[in-house]
Formats: sequence, C-alpha cells, structure tokens
Amino acid sequence: GYNAYFQDLFASPRRSRISPHLKWEGWFAKLGDIGTLGGKVPTGVTAGVLRLLRYGSRSQLEALAELAGREEGFDDKALTLEARKRLQRVLEKAHKAGKVTEEEVLDGVLQLGVAHMWFEESTEDEMLDCFERAKEEFVRLLGEDSAKAVNAAYKVAWQTLRVDERITEFRRLWEMA
Repeated sequence: GYNAYFQDLFASPRRSRISPHLKWEGWFAKLGDIGTLGGKVPTGVTAGVLRLLRYGSRSQLEALAELAGREEGFDDKALTLEARKRLQRVLEKAHKAGKVTEEEVLDGVLQLGVAHMWFEESTEDEMLDCFERAKEEFVRLLGEDSAKAVNAAYKVAWQTLRVDERITEFRRLWEMA
C-alpha cells in the first residue's frame, strides 16, 4: 500500500472539490510508506520525503518529482529540483553500472534543466549547463534532427539568443522537426 497520511494530506476530496487522488494514485503507490518507518512508527511526511531524497529508488524519486512538479502535481519548485538532482545522480550511477541507457540519463539531464528553469533561486548557468549537455549529447547519440536533440536545442536557443537570432534558430529547428 501507499501512505494514507500523505495521500490524505495532499489528495483528499476535502482539499478540493474534485479529488486528484485518481490522477495521482500511481505516483502515491510508487512512493511507498513515506510517513512511517517500516509502516509502523509514524515519522511525518517531511522526514519521509527527506528519506526518499537520500535513499529513494529511481521509481520513488520519479514519482516524487512528478508529484511535486508543475505539470502533474503540487508545483513545489524546490522539492522538484531536489528530487531531479537526486534522480540524476541515481541515473548516472546506474548508467555506469550498465543498468540504464545513455538516452535515459540525457532525458534526466533535460528534466533537471527544466527544474532549474522553474526554480528562481537556481542560476542561469546551472540551467544552461543541463540544456547544453543534453543538446550536445543527443546530437552525438541520436543525430541533429532527432526530436530530443531539437527539443534540447530549442531550450538552449530560448534561453541564450536575442529575439532576432531566436526566431532564425526556431525556424531552422522547425524545418528539422
């Protein structure tokens, strides 16, 4: 099962007119018992989330990032960024062990860049480093006209170019896509 306290706290029908529980049920299931130790000793959600950030599996960190994120969840920018950072470390380590592909690592790099972009306290350099790495490596791995390389190039162009240069680059990318 998944943690009823966390689910009730954030996805209870009492919190909104329409329960988002159905939308988030799969993510809650992947989180596991985050408000207890071994399902027995209550620790609270904060301690559970901190434990996930330190020891969570790939699927738990992905679930946490989605639940905290802007598109699917609670729009907690700081938690999304921390979950994406930890997830990226997990992906890099798994790639070195041969358990995930380079493409999966680069997908994570791109998502980490987006998390930096949303979080106002991140530096532009942190965000651009992610986008530029994703762009260069997707081009090397999949080719310049691959959808993922074009998406990463779009994000770099949006952040770095002047308006007239950006329009020219967007046209070029559009033709490739």
